Amino acid sequence: MTLPIVIKLPTRASRRDAMPSSPVDLSAAPRVVVGTAADLIYKVGLSMLGADRMPTAKANAWAAVCADQERARIREENARILLAVR
Repeated sequence: MTLPIVIKLPTRASRRDAMPSSPVDLSAAPRVVVGTAADLIYKVGLSMLGADRMPTAKANAWAAVCADQERARIREENARILLAVR
């Protein structure tokens, strides 16, 4: 006859007592600094450029689309020139 093996696992309270958690969030200060700097940069840009000239994600996306179309046009023109030369 074998006897059952009993293993006593630590409870939450005993684990908490063994390893106290740090009350200080080490990442809080850098997050505050980055957030404040981003806000300051935005406000300075807004005051210098004005609200109507401030770059937006929509304007950036449209500029990227236009740049892609221009590159495609140039590639097509270069391909036509190369075919004409051959």
